[in-house]
Amino acid sequence: MPAKERKPVKAIVYLPLKPEVAKSLNLPVKLPVLAEDLLLITDQNNIPLDVILRGLEAQYEVSPDEYWKSYLVFFYYEKFKDLLNKGDYTKAGEYLNKAKALTYDYRFHFYNALLQAKLGNYELAEIEFKQTIALNPSFPLAHYELGNVLFARKDYDEALEYYKRAYELNPEFLLPLMKIGDIYTELGQLDDAEIVYNMVIQKFKGAHPEGFNLQPIPEVYLRLGVVYNLRQQYEKAEKVFKEGLKISKKPEIMYNLSYTLMRLGKHFEAYGLLLELSKEYPVPEVLNELGIIQRRLGLYEEAYETFEKVQDDFRENYERIQYFVEKKSFEEDFLNELKGAEKVLESVEFPFPDALELIIKTTDNDGNLLVDKFTEELGLTPTSTDNNEPDTKWVPYILAAMYIAGTDPIMMEKNATLATIATYGAGLALACSTALLRLYQFLLSGGINVDDFIENVVPELEELHFTFSRTIALLTEKPLDDFFEEECTTYDKLVLSLIKLIGYVPTSEELERVSNTTLKHLGKFFLELTRK
Repeated sequence: MPAKERKPVKAIVYLPLKPEVAKSLNLPVKLPVLAEDLLLITDQNNIPLDVILRGLEAQYEVSPDEYWKSYLVFFYYEKFKDLLNKGDYTKAGEYLNKAKALTYDYRFHFYNALLQAKLGNYELAEIEFKQTIALNPSFPLAHYELGNVLFARKDYDEALEYYKRAYELNPEFLLPLMKIGDIYTELGQLDDAEIVYNMVIQKFKGAHPEGFNLQPIPEVYLRLGVVYNLRQQYEKAEKVFKEGLKISKKPEIMYNLSYTLMRLGKHFEAYGLLLELSKEYPVPEVLNELGIIQRRLGLYEEAYETFEKVQDDFRENYERIQYFVEKKSFEEDFLNELKGAEKVLESVEFPFPDALELIIKTTDNDGNLLVDKFTEELGLTPTSTDNNEPDTKWVPYILAAMYIAGTDPIMMEKNATLATIATYGAGLALACSTALLRLYQFLLSGGINVDDFIENVVPELEELHFTFSRTIALLTEKPLDDFFEEECTTYDKLVLSLIKLIGYVPTSEELERVSNTTLKHLGKFFLELTRK
């Protein structure tokens, strides 16, 4: 008879570990390792998982006792989790069954539930999680993960119960508490969500729990900031997002903070944030927002390059920017509603002749503002700042820059933007110039009803300076006859008073009673546009 073929014996060596290292990695102080794998261990604090498994499998084959089996089962599940996170679900299932073959307990149902949830088999995942809880009712992770499955199925009431139970089982485990806040957010109960998220933050600040490495910080700052954004409490949102960024520069926080900063009139700060984010995470959504803010800041060539990268995802923005960089002609593609106002503009007297004279000197033959020449004439050094307390000094020049563009809406917008950035910077000043531009265009296109103008302009202004947009929106609910004695020392008050004046339509005699000279000149000019 031929001799029975023997399986080759693998050489096992026992690697001594420091007790603290063995404890942190859940390993025996003398770790069985295949001799052939020794060279793969370069750091005892980070031993490759496959090396651990091969050594434990060989050791268990030699000594199939409970001591080595417990370690082997534990690391089968560790390998399962690693494969699950990598998306290799087939291989993960193989290790799950290896663990089950050695020891069948609540862990098999728990990890199988995680696998089924990843596969989208939520009903089976729910059954498996409930089986886990039946076998081990005091296992908080099972309650938490079951809550996640129910949350994914939009069964918020039942999910809430399991999240609460997970938190009750271990009050140091904060993820269930954060998910309770998520449910309140989904249900529109933002006050409750705010309370819960703040509770998570305070608990995290006051304790450093062990045993759970799934802490929600800084994600909870992201969620709380989003709640404040939804409630249009942008100052609070800014503070929370920035606190979260101190802990970790999460791209989601940076992205949402840029949204918040825009609505606070902190445009250059938002631009810097998006520019930084776009270099590390050049995804279409980030690049689109970057392109939008570049266009608003008058960085048209940069905006074109940015939108070109996302033209398939954001076609409308890509098409629009081409008019600003003269790749396409607006009047060839659209009916210019301002065209009929050419004779009107020729017949009215511009109210600020000195400003117009300087603008004529600092524009090209087509009417485009030459920023370098413009700032040189004014003796200015442009700075990338957000001006949220603008005076009225440069308003005549901004209006003149619009006026010189004739009836070309694209050139009007470019000139108004570039003149504003050069004189004031961005911030509230940019929102004011946008409102002034849109009012000018509204009247040139034949608009009469100020309520219609306000309805159209507020959504655009909300994205530039939310507080200013709200102030304009409220004009429809208040008397319009209180502009006569308004001092109008700031750009925003001047624009607000001008809108009131246009809505009120004063007589020539009443116009002479307007105390602020700039407002009086603007009022006469804008009203003449409507009377021709």
